[in-house]
Amino acid sequence: MSTIESPEWAVQTGGTGPVLGFGIAHDGAGGALVTGYFGGHASFGSTSLTSRGTEDAFVMHVTASGAIDWAVQAGGASHDQGYSIAHDGAGGALVTGYFSGQASFGSTSLTSQGGSNAYVTHVTASGAIDWAVQTGGASYTNGIAHDGAGGALVTGYFSGQASFGSTSLISRGSTDAFVMHVTASGAIDWAVQAGGESVTESNGIAYDDGAGGALVTGYFMGKASFGSTSLISRGSTDTFVMYVTASGAIDWAVQAGGSSGGSSAQARALAHDGAGNALVTGYFSGNASFGSTTLT
Repeated sequence: MSTIESPEWAVQTGGTGPVLGFGIAHDGAGGALVTGYFGGHASFGSTSLTSRGTEDAFVMHVTASGAIDWAVQAGGASHDQGYSIAHDGAGGALVTGYFSGQASFGSTSLTSQGGSNAYVTHVTASGAIDWAVQTGGASYTNGIAHDGAGGALVTGYFSGQASFGSTSLISRGSTDAFVMHVTASGAIDWAVQAGGESVTESNGIAYDDGAGGALVTGYFMGKASFGSTSLISRGSTDTFVMYVTASGAIDWAVQAGGSSGGSSAQARALAHDGAGNALVTGYFSGNASFGSTTLT
């Protein structure tokens, strides 16, 4: 029988402006890796940081006993945020978010191309940023997962034309979902899109350690293509789950959702179950079908 546990510890940050945490990951040793953004002056344990712009991204490490032992910032003169984080398997963190204008990530300086751009950066176990890479065009990331080899699998959405390393993609609808792979040295080696006549956005991603691919979830409206699979939403929005192989090909996709335009279903997060399957969570309204199960 499960028991109700009391919180073992809690720790805070704070300062003269907002300090918001968005993403958290287990560090492999009972502690936590956390990312988000802050404005103005902020304290992270014994580390004091001052944002270079309106908002800077931060990454911090909290030990298993609840102490903040390091924190590092990234950003420039505009708006820069950390959104999602994954443990790199060696005590460090893989982090994604977005930035505008010119921003510094350790010794790497990035300049956005067309408004806000997505970034992926690696922070070592001692809190040093050793590389960062960006996308181009109007692109935003929502999820990141460690690829089992020091790199990252990243998902999100883009609008219009966007570049992912040497790959250039053009959205089929107002927004398309994307999945990209970033190597352990910080190079984008492939990217793939999914979308159709309207909105398609992905929110969650997990690494399939059995086959090296990625399980991805999000939502779509209208007709959308996922590799060779074409889906049509039953409600105003439907959830999708798709599988992307280790080489960047969409292998399959499945949907869940409502029965009319007045219903909707959107997935927000996903986890791998250790056997090649996905555990997915989100929300729905009205009637929604999940395989043979109908919920109201």
